[in-house]
Amino acid sequence: MMTAPAPEMTTETDPAMTPLLDLSDVTIALRQNDRKMVTGVSLSVMPREVFGIVGESGSGKTLFTRTVFGLHEDTYLAGGTVRFNGRALPLNGYRRAIKKMLGKEIGYIPQDPYSSLNPSMRVGRQLTEALYLSKGYPMRSQKAQDAAVALLAEVGIPEPELAFRQYPDQFSGGMRQRIVIAIALSQDPELMIADEPTTALDAFTQRRIMDLILERSRTRGLAVLLISHNLELLRQSVDRLGVLYGGQLLNVAATADIGAREIHPYTQALFDCVPGRDKRLADIASIPGEPVGAGFGTTGCAFAGRCAFAQDICRSAPLVTNTDRGTGFSACVLGKGARHG
Repeated sequence: MMTAPAPEMTTETDPAMTPLLDLSDVTIALRQNDRKMVTGVSLSVMPREVFGIVGESGSGKTLFTRTVFGLHEDTYLAGGTVRFNGRALPLNGYRRAIKKMLGKEIGYIPQDPYSSLNPSMRVGRQLTEALYLSKGYPMRSQKAQDAAVALLAEVGIPEPELAFRQYPDQFSGGMRQRIVIAIALSQDPELMIADEPTTALDAFTQRRIMDLILERSRTRGLAVLLISHNLELLRQSVDRLGVLYGGQLLNVAATADIGAREIHPYTQALFDCVPGRDKRLADIASIPGEPVGAGFGTTGCAFAGRCAFAQDICRSAPLVTNTDRGTGFSACVLGKGARHG
């Protein structure tokens, strides 16, 4: 694989910038036939950073994230290195090793607040169970109950003492997602994974849930990895964006730089699809051609068939990878996009 030129500052050259999560040349494959679905992904998430992963449906973002964190049964880590807090996890037995960290160092907020909670169990019981598993608090103890009520209050649940005794179906979707976030926070994680956490919610509730996640990140010093297809919501919320398409990492860009420097043609095409106050209807353009799903491979750019700038080299050159994991990266062999931090 080709590699991008080294950025001016990398995590390797600055000891103060040690990543919390560091992925190097990660490849994800299907267990059934070993087909490689996501290839050559290198990126880092720094302590306290809010990092977003975006892409169209089928781009591989959820498959990638769920596999990296041991939540996908049909795929496996076929290559590369994953480090957490500087410690490399073994490739052999990787899923077992990473799952031991879930609920402790790593918290998880799933997509659907309606199916994420046990409908037959009171909210308080689900919280005290999480506190028992993560901190060893006896489930029926006053200490566990007080901690659970405090968590419900922290995430903005009205009358938390009453909510402690209620069942999930007595709450709206937005309130259920707050409860799910409270359960994730009960583990005092260093990294919070939020997998499409607002998909099942209306636009107003989406923004409130996103604001809650960001506020908890600031007050608790959490790093957050946000996965979403909602580019504009991510742009308003994260420090940096990683863009997946066809199972390839095509761009990593600081959101503060978007609009001030070039980004990968695919990322630009995504932004051109997003409505905005300064856009007329005629300014909103769809991306031509059919989307390419995960599993494209490592020869050529997955976006070449839909890109207005594409040349023959775009279809034949090895995939450019983000070896140095700097602030900005573009996989475009034509030089489009930010390559320097």
